[in-house]
Amino acid sequence: MVGLFLTRTGMPSQRRINAAMLMLVTIWGLNFPIVKGAFAELPPFAFNGLRFAGAAVLLLAVLRRLEGPRRIPPSDLPGLALLGLLGHAGYQTLFMAGLARTTAGHSSLILALVPLFVGVLGVAAGLERPSPRMWAGLVIAFVGVFALIGGRGGLPTDGGSAAGDLLTLSASLCWAAYTVLSRPFLRRMSALRLTTVTLILGLPVILVSAIPGLLRVDWPAVSLRSWAALSFSAVFAVVVSYVIWYTSVQAFGSARTAAFSYLIPVVALISAWALLGEPLGALQVLGGSVVLFGVWLARREVVADVRR
Repeated sequence: MVGLFLTRTGMPSQRRINAAMLMLVTIWGLNFPIVKGAFAELPPFAFNGLRFAGAAVLLLAVLRRLEGPRRIPPSDLPGLALLGLLGHAGYQTLFMAGLARTTAGHSSLILALVPLFVGVLGVAAGLERPSPRMWAGLVIAFVGVFALIGGRGGLPTDGGSAAGDLLTLSASLCWAAYTVLSRPFLRRMSALRLTTVTLILGLPVILVSAIPGLLRVDWPAVSLRSWAALSFSAVFAVVVSYVIWYTSVQAFGSARTAAFSYLIPVVALISAWALLGEPLGALQVLGGSVVLFGVWLARREVVADVRR
């Protein structure tokens, strides 16, 4: 529970946060094929509702133990509710819908665009200074994404995978907005509290979308493997990873944190090939390489934050 440890020890060192972010990269990379594999027994939205309900209970228990109850100023509630809709309800709903329609590898590659979206939104919000490398990388990465969507090597050609890719692209925009818009709140509350409050505010939408799937589940037929996947995703991919992410945003800013995202597809593509047998066709490798090169080019030169 590295993310929870980080919140107990004050502002941790850059080395400690970097190590935690590398763990997050591994968790999120593995999460793609692990979640995808559970969809045969648990529909995507049902899976999402169960894991977020469990994550909310765990986060509330940990927050109460570590920080105790604390009143949220009424003026903060609209902004926190927006974060809950973007980063939990919006992102997770679009992510699950997209992952159900495309491969784990494609999904992870498209989500590698998050650092670029964070950079653009940060510039628009006046939080970062633009860099020529960032704009060049943005164009290159978009070319790679559309090559990836257009190629769909090894995927069905009925348009379903393209729809999944576009849904995942929308999810990445939601996550980028959540990352950037969270920064003002992280000046006055911990990463653990922000994660817990925004998750609870976004939870009703996730639970409502889960109801139809939950009613269709053949519960006796759900295997131990699917329950294990659900537990891994709830505890590590949500609770631990979200707290790590916002501890890093709080300490080092949104752009430097989001830059770790382009390492996730490396783990995801390899684990999807190993666990699900997903193909690594030439077009996938080419499109993915262009995406990663564009992101690397944009983030190679650290974009300086506008000092408050």
